[in-house]
Amino acid sequence: MKTSQTISALTIFIIVLFIITACKESFLDSLDLPDEVELTHLPVNVSQMLVFDPKGQVRGVPKMHGGFRHLNPFVFPASVPVYAMGDGYIINIEKEFRTIPPHGPPDLVGTDYDDFTLDIVYTKDVGGYYGHISALNEDILEQAGEIREGRGRQNRVKIKITAGQIVGYIGPHEGIDIGMYDYSREHYFANPKWYGRQYRSAVCYTDYLPEGMVDEIWEINPRTVEPRCGKIAYDKEGTIAGNWFLEGAKEITEWSKQLFFARHEVYGDRITIVDASPLLDGDFMLSGSLDPHTWWIIGNEPEPESITVSSGAVKFEVATPWRVLRYEDPPVEGTVMVQLIDSETLQYEWFEDKLASEVSGFTGNSRIYKR
Repeated sequence: MKTSQTISALTIFIIVLFIITACKESFLDSLDLPDEVELTHLPVNVSQMLVFDPKGQVRGVPKMHGGFRHLNPFVFPASVPVYAMGDGYIINIEKEFRTIPPHGPPDLVGTDYDDFTLDIVYTKDVGGYYGHISALNEDILEQAGEIREGRGRQNRVKIKITAGQIVGYIGPHEGIDIGMYDYSREHYFANPKWYGRQYRSAVCYTDYLPEGMVDEIWEINPRTVEPRCGKIAYDKEGTIAGNWFLEGAKEITEWSKQLFFARHEVYGDRITIVDASPLLDGDFMLSGSLDPHTWWIIGNEPEPESITVSSGAVKFEVATPWRVLRYEDPPVEGTVMVQLIDSETLQYEWFEDKLASEVSGFTGNSRIYKR
């Protein structure tokens, strides 16, 4: 009986998944979408931004979006235009609220403002999103109709947009998130089950813009290594490089159970270890005031891609990035010890305020991570 129920539940799940996929395909078929993506307009006036954000920010698993940080200057209410990069359709709008934080202008701290996310498709395979838009263009707002509020709440729409059209405005938020995916370009991950299709297919929107426009963006890009737009996929089979998840973790939103060995999103030549255990699971907003343990390896070696099962236990002396940037000879803040047990299992432990020479082996505080 139990087996029968399991089979029945699995059958229902497959049917539901098929229906959802078929509906989405049918919806996209109903749109007048080209076969090839063509982006011809910058998403913002670059002169109004201070810093380009490469994709792949590491607070655990690298983020699939990049964008721009820090308006030049800060404005309130929202008045900095956001443009459609190409012809396409807005297919979903999310609306929530944010509050101007303590580091904002003193007379505005604590002020609430709208926070919209726009999901856009350019072809059946290529789409993306804008995050942290504080006001929608009046025409977009009128076509959208009633927008239900709430984090993650969907408002399905079908609003045609053209390259260069103003779709909204940013202002009090410190920047804008810009994500893009191309289903024809899927990354390698050791265990793809952890990631949605858009994440596995995340690309840089700058790859699709004319060269002259990209050069303009690079003028305010602090990342100097290739790819200049950033990177999210670092997994290398048989090594510790890339993303790991605490044994027993089941959902990607279990942020505290993530561990990362690879490179920093801005300082792309710096080997970076991120232990996200200080974060809270669930809604990532809950972790807004919390920071993961982020360390750079003093000496910047050995590379994670070189550490295999045959390497045995490896010890890294580490320090926080700002200390490495500030001091020529940064003080050691502790030692990370790691051992690849097999291609899918890693043992990890953090020894605060310990030099490598003071660490003799794992203790009962070590943790096991899986791909």
